[in-house]
Amino acid sequence: MCLECHTREVSILKIDREANQVDVHAAKGMMCMDCHTAREMHGNGVEYVSMKQVNAMDVKCENCHTTLHTSLSHTVHKGKVDCKACHDRHVVSCTNCHFETLVKEGKRVAMPVSGWIFLMNLDGKVTSANMQTFLLKDQKTFLMFAPQHSHSVMGKGRSCKECHASKIVKQAKDGRVTLTCLENGRLENLKGVIPVTEDVTWEMVYHEREDGKWVPMKNAATPKLHYAGFGKPLTRAQMENLLRPQAEKE
Repeated sequence: MCLECHTREVSILKIDREANQVDVHAAKGMMCMDCHTAREMHGNGVEYVSMKQVNAMDVKCENCHTTLHTSLSHTVHKGKVDCKACHDRHVVSCTNCHFETLVKEGKRVAMPVSGWIFLMNLDGKVTSANMQTFLLKDQKTFLMFAPQHSHSVMGKGRSCKECHASKIVKQAKDGRVTLTCLENGRLENLKGVIPVTEDVTWEMVYHEREDGKWVPMKNAATPKLHYAGFGKPLTRAQMENLLRPQAEKE
């Protein structure tokens, strides 16, 4: 029932199953309500601005995982990095969808990409995030970043080098990151962990929908940038930490 509306979760479940890397909870047969509560579904009489608002949601990893393995990563990141930043495998992002295609064709047509995950600040911790792009009239573009949990959870967290001193982090430090590009006519996206910071120019290929097909937009305007869901970009101090190589230890 839940997946009839939460279609992004449908997409990532399909991608993970095809790659034989199923979410650790789904692999154990867990269902949505094993983590989510009735209050989250039906409310408590309080109107929340967003599910990311403090106290809007009951679910959190610590509800079940009451004790943590005393690894170096848990010790160093405790209180500063959310579980999802290391244990979410990737996110599915929606590009060029919803608004314009809904207006033109009367239906939602997605152009999803995956294999990457973004990092933002939320409630004082670095957490997993996602991006989404929209096309507007007159070649206008819109790029949004927001915290998101993808329901693609790994039992073992990612390695230090996936975040620290990575090629992507160095690109972000240099101020220019290419998120998507065209290769042999196909849309390809950057793979890996991508820090969201204000000091970056985000390069992307935007597409228009013409006669039921996606067509690369020529001379797309610089996108209007927005941070949603109470998420904030990483600070310069956090970026300096990411630029430092870390030894791989359990």
